[in-house]
Amino acid sequence: MDPGAVVPASRLPVYIEYGRVPARPEKREPEHYHLDFGYAFTTSRAEVGRIQESEVTGAAWYPLAEAQRLVGDRIARAVISPPRAG
Repeated sequence: MDPGAVVPASRLPVYIEYGRVPARPEKREPEHYHLDFGYAFTTSRAEVGRIQESEVTGAAWYPLAEAQRLVGDRIARAVISPPRAG
């Protein structure tokens, strides 16, 4: 993805999640923990780009209403919240 074609919707993460990931013997990965930070971006012209198929099953850009239906209110909060200094 061309970073010049997207704009952060907020300087703050849309969500932060922490959780246990079960072992995946097929990938030789033991049980471990993930700390994930999710950000929302806007664009009028960016391509999704190449995805890491072993980790992601698909990627696409959605209009805000559709993204909110799929992901929940955390997306809309990121877009309407004013950026904070810092």
